Amino acid sequence: MEEVTYGGKTIGRALIEEGVECLFGIHGVINLAVEEACRLGAKMFHFRHEQSAGFAADAYARCLRKPAICFASTAPGFWNYGSAIAQANAALSPVVLLVGQHGAAGDQLYSIQEGYAADVFKSVTKYAHRCTDWNMNSFWIRKAMFDSMHYPPGPVVLEFPLDNLNAKGRNYQQKYVLEKSRVISIPQTQGDLETIEKAVKLLSEAKRPLLVTGDGVYWSYGENELKELAELLKIPVHSRRTGRGALPEDHLLAVTGGTRGNFLKNADVICIIGLRATILEEWFEPPDWTRHAKYIQVQHVPSEFCYSLPTEVGIVGSSKLVLRQMIDCAKSMKVSLAGRTEWVEALAETKKRFKSNQKEVVKRYMSTKKQVHPHVLGAAIAEVLDQRATVIFDSYTATGYLTDKLEIDYAGEILDAGYHQALGQGIGMAIGAQIARPGRQVLALQGDGGFGISCMDMETLMRYKLPAVIVLFNNSTWAGRALDRRAYYPNMGSWDNLSGIRYDKMFSELGIHTEYVENPEDIRPALERSFNSGLPSLVHVVGETDELHPVRFRLNMIDIWTRGDINELPREAKAEFKKATPRTLLRVHKMGRDMGIHVPIEELAKLAELKIKDVKKAADENEYEV
Repeated sequence: MEEVTYGGKTIGRALIEEGVECLFGIHGVINLAVEEACRLGAKMFHFRHEQSAGFAADAYARCLRKPAICFASTAPGFWNYGSAIAQANAALSPVVLLVGQHGAAGDQLYSIQEGYAADVFKSVTKYAHRCTDWNMNSFWIRKAMFDSMHYPPGPVVLEFPLDNLNAKGRNYQQKYVLEKSRVISIPQTQGDLETIEKAVKLLSEAKRPLLVTGDGVYWSYGENELKELAELLKIPVHSRRTGRGALPEDHLLAVTGGTRGNFLKNADVICIIGLRATILEEWFEPPDWTRHAKYIQVQHVPSEFCYSLPTEVGIVGSSKLVLRQMIDCAKSMKVSLAGRTEWVEALAETKKRFKSNQKEVVKRYMSTKKQVHPHVLGAAIAEVLDQRATVIFDSYTATGYLTDKLEIDYAGEILDAGYHQALGQGIGMAIGAQIARPGRQVLALQGDGGFGISCMDMETLMRYKLPAVIVLFNNSTWAGRALDRRAYYPNMGSWDNLSGIRYDKMFSELGIHTEYVENPEDIRPALERSFNSGLPSLVHVVGETDELHPVRFRLNMIDIWTRGDINELPREAKAEFKKATPRTLLRVHKMGRDMGIHVPIEELAKLAELKIKDVKKAADENEYEV
């Protein structure tokens, strides 16, 4: 360490000492720290908007399973990270955001660009800390990176006032010892042996067991152990979130999204491993999750347990290590798998039937020769991607038609928005994923709404020559379709964008490879040319669908119940409600209940023109109390 140094330099040096190779952001007050890190070997990726930089850091962190560093200037800059940091928090992504700040002497004095990141990000981070003593900078960099990886992983924000960054004097970094070759990883703990034995006994004696796994398997590198246990005990596996593909979905025992309903409903023992209870999992509640099954929960830390789920066995420990313990325990026991064959064969038949139905649906939409339907787009994307591809979801309408057509080959192949459900993350995440996984296919599926938020970072893709493919599904409106607004919110004003915008022509001026697709049969060739170009690519697909997104449908029905004006709606809106099944109404009812909105099921039945006895029968069959 030099005798004399300054605050920004200690930050930059600590980043290198902790193994940082890339930084994502936009320059500003934080420059002294970023410059020093780059001088010592890190590479800076400079963006057009801070939000995209945050999304890039999120993707980079998830792809490499290690902390990612992004940076921002004072208040106007760090405010733009809000959605990206919230997404990282929702998706368990270890992003560390470094923020420059006005000098502390200017607190509460209307200083230029005054703002307090530690307050702003408090609700969407593990913590946000203001670093006031520059001799503690190295300590806080190390602590933030380690803490971002402690399970559950997630973002940390550090803010550095100008009087820290520009402080100059003798280098005396407190509570920090330089260590070479440091590897930051999630601490691993084993489960209690007695509870491991109880869990294995339950699984081995079950006729219809099911493993449901999530992020915990991914972050603990437990894929091999999951496969070994599943094959050893012949248990079907359904993987979720970033852990999807932990058991490759072409495996005989893999339960894919389109087939999971029957298996959740009919399983007699369900073992949840490293999957949090969120809205995306319906909090493990009916009508999706049966109460006839016995449940086992394996979570890395006690705070991840779902205490509202009746649980036979609860195990605290790393997914990877607990899976290994279960394997060893099962091998030491005389396990009988009598009757398990029928359950596994049912999975194969269900998957075969689902794939056949999907092909028929795509074939039907191909034959219409109208604007490209997202069913057709999803099928074409699935056909073109190779086994090492990375796929990013960023389209409210089109993503739902792609996800079940993909057969995921490895955990971390899908990068989604988690329960935060941001928009505009696709391009930034494509940048981060391509940096983390050079030479591999990266594809982001975006709608025109999200594209409009972030499209200038197509220039960032081009500037760094990152050959990611951005597929733009353009229906010239927000929220999926114009009917949504016209039919249900007629007095609100238009949600539509200008029609006929040639985004491909706009960005071809930057040297980006572009494609314009109006016909279904042209999608696949356009995708193949894009991947083969070796350039950042934009595939502009003009498309539409007459179907409402399921979540949008539920929200619409609750809103119409609230307004009480069903008779004033146009014919198209009433026709949508008449498509609802009794089980659909249960999901509408549950969404309202989960949000604190108590909608009488009888009134929902009336909106959908369904007989209340049929709805209550469905509720009984799905173990859902109305």
